[in-house]
Amino acid sequence: MYQFNYERPKTLADAEALLGKADDPKILAGGQTLIPTLKQRLAMPS
Repeated sequence: MYQFNYERPKTLADAEALLGKADDPKILAGGQTLIPTLKQRLAMPS
């Protein structure tokens, strides 16, 4: 699995700021698809 940073914003404004910092951010909401995809190296976080 690729190395990535996990952020947990407390407000919508914080989330918007974090999304604006990365080239290709991903939102983790449950993780049923994203985590297995990262483990299989089918997706790479920015």
